[in-house]
Amino acid sequence: MAYLPRGISPELLVSQVRNTMPYLFATQGGQGAPNPLDWDTFEPARVLRELGAHTAALDLTHFEYFRLGLCSHYLSCATPVPTDVDNQIRLKLWPRELPLETALEMSALVLASRAWDFPRVTARFVTAPLTPAPVTLSGHLGEWFTVAAAAYGALSRYREPEGVARKQEVLDAIADETRRHSEAFGLLWRSQEGLLALQASAAIAHNFGDLDRVIDMWDLPVGDPLRLGFYRLGVKPFDADGKLRYLGRLWTAGELYKSPIDGSAMALENHRHFALRKPRALRSTRALLIPTGPFFDDWGQAVARELSLEDTREVGEALINGLNRLPKVTGYGRALRGIADIRPELAESFAPRLDGRSRAAFERIWAQGALVHLDEIPGRA
Repeated sequence: MAYLPRGISPELLVSQVRNTMPYLFATQGGQGAPNPLDWDTFEPARVLRELGAHTAALDLTHFEYFRLGLCSHYLSCATPVPTDVDNQIRLKLWPRELPLETALEMSALVLASRAWDFPRVTARFVTAPLTPAPVTLSGHLGEWFTVAAAAYGALSRYREPEGVARKQEVLDAIADETRRHSEAFGLLWRSQEGLLALQASAAIAHNFGDLDRVIDMWDLPVGDPLRLGFYRLGVKPFDADGKLRYLGRLWTAGELYKSPIDGSAMALENHRHFALRKPRALRSTRALLIPTGPFFDDWGQAVARELSLEDTREVGEALINGLNRLPKVTGYGRALRGIADIRPELAESFAPRLDGRSRAAFERIWAQGALVHLDEIPGRA
């Protein structure tokens, strides 16, 4: 398989994951040890921990290299410094000359990965209490959509029955995950859960935006079932025949994500957090993974509890720098408020940018704003 295209070396990719989440590789009982998460029961972590234990060069098959890239992306995409393998797992590792046997192996991994417990490696998720089982939406499901769309695009090249059947299986999985997203948001909407609906809107806007990009990346034709059924669900409420898609829920979530609240919007709050890449202390523990903005009070308190005074001060300075570049963002001010609640000695230095409102007052503004928009948005259609 050496002739098939690859990106960076496996060793470098493992080192990048180690750099952004060193706690993943900690030994049992040591500082930052993985208990109680039990990393070895989480497939991406198990793969990286096993490969990270090798001292010699890693000689991987094409499937093994794809698995490494997929696992590395899932592990790191919610960390301060994610690995840059997006285009590898979404396109370049699915070349035309890929043998069907390998494409089936890769697509089977993609299908299995949908069920992985992503909240282990992200703080950006929301759970809707659906019955018979709750549904958790996270940005990781957008990453899953992208590799599922890549598998679908690659499998379109094969005419063998196994390839055709697997392509349909991937399409069915995308349809099922889309339905789950729609039902989860619908429940939060009906229940008037303003804050949870906002967090769900962030996941939905991200996830279906990612799916759109990969549909375009693979240049799927206009009449392709994936493009026809799932393209721009967060942007257009109606299909080509004028029928409402998924009861308009996913489009409503997309509109809510962009709607102004408190001088900001969910779309402004959930940026790439470049300002938080510098403080290395934020990489020291899973407890400091960045949550869905702008609800950063608990995260700010966790920073103050987990880190030394000097490291906490450095994070505070990074937040202030971020506010200077993004003055409409409110989440960083909430993080500063959370830090000051635990480290009052830092409050004076943060004062110009610290959000002085109580958490209850702040969240009430956002919850009420969400409900106002949810009443108004259907009229935009």
